[in-house]
Amino acid sequence: MIFQYKFWHILFHPSSLTYMLEHEEQFEKIRGYKKALWMLFFTTLLFFAVRNIWGMHTEGLTALLANGLDDRYMFARLISLGGAVLWAIAFFIFHYFVITYLLHLLTDLPFKWIQKVQLYVIAFIVLEKAITFIVFAFAGFTTPFTFFSLAPMTAYFYQHDYLLYFLNQLTVATVISIFIQYTFLSQWEEESKKILLAKLIIVQIGFALIAAAISILPIFKWIEGGLA
Repeated sequence: MIFQYKFWHILFHPSSLTYMLEHEEQFEKIRGYKKALWMLFFTTLLFFAVRNIWGMHTEGLTALLANGLDDRYMFARLISLGGAVLWAIAFFIFHYFVITYLLHLLTDLPFKWIQKVQLYVIAFIVLEKAITFIVFAFAGFTTPFTFFSLAPMTAYFYQHDYLLYFLNQLTVATVISIFIQYTFLSQWEEESKKILLAKLIIVQIGFALIAAAISILPIFKWIEGGLA
């Protein structure tokens, strides 16, 4: 028996994925999952690369071009593009392996089961980033905060870098991620559904706190100082 994995169909019919995973030994082959996985992976790489080519997060290199250092500027842009691709790989690995492993530890659910759920989480995070980028591209400028979070609105009446970067990590995609994870994982989780939901929320808040701390640290200055 062959199970046909259909990405969007399963998203709206979670029970079909549940059946597939719980009766995996009955299927000779699961067709379509690896294709969806690689398509999402390369789409993520392409998105990060296009965003970098457009000039997002490359503002610091403008001085080289303004000073007529064209060769250095082109070299720096190539290095920046390579860095963007590596960052895309790290982003994918983090959500597909690291977050999956953490949820595996918190729920005792099979690692491979959670991976298949995380594929949807990655898709919606990338989609949100893509929409943000499209808006920035049409506007002709970028901002440090996404309009999918409460950070821009909060910045109007309260200026605190750590709080703003923390709120910037909690976006619409965060809510969708928790909803997707809860919808799928609650079908297998035997303990209280409220406890599961609390764990999922705590994971998101925890990583948002860490990301906010990293955002305000002068990491690049430290690197430059170490290389000097």
